[in-house]
Amino acid sequence: MSLKITREKYPYRQAALGIVINDNKQFLIIQKLSYQENEWSFAGGGIEENETPKQALLRELEEELGSKKFEVIAESKTPYSYEWPDEAILRQYQKTGKLYRGAQIKYFLVKFFGDKEELKLQDDELKLIKWVTPQQLPNHLIFPGQWQAAKKVIKEFNLSF
Repeated sequence: MSLKITREKYPYRQAALGIVINDNKQFLIIQKLSYQENEWSFAGGGIEENETPKQALLRELEEELGSKKFEVIAESKTPYSYEWPDEAILRQYQKTGKLYRGAQIKYFLVKFFGDKEELKLQDDELKLIKWVTPQQLPNHLIFPGQWQAAKKVIKEFNLSF
């Protein structure tokens, strides 16, 4: 029995991602260790038991980026779900002992009010962090459906640049 045949019986991992912006109207993106050189995403992570999505996001931002200088401005009304490749399902299972078919994301608009130099990435999970302009985002959010989902949420947050 393969994961592809039975994946529909697994739940989605609940996660929260922050569309983090700064005063220069740039977006913060991260590159996980498991990503290829041109693959990026917004910062965030899984929601633990007894945690709200907002609490999970703030915890993940502090863990991954070493700062508490984040303020949640808005919460998206539109969740986004996506399927994981088999190797990601197995990696998650080895890490947590739980099987998930993919992730269901809750997006938040987050303001970073610190200095860029304060950010210290968690090097056991992240390779790089980067600030990009709105025009650069589509070239970095290249996973299937990733840019389309981000674009909808950015529009929902009425971000005009």
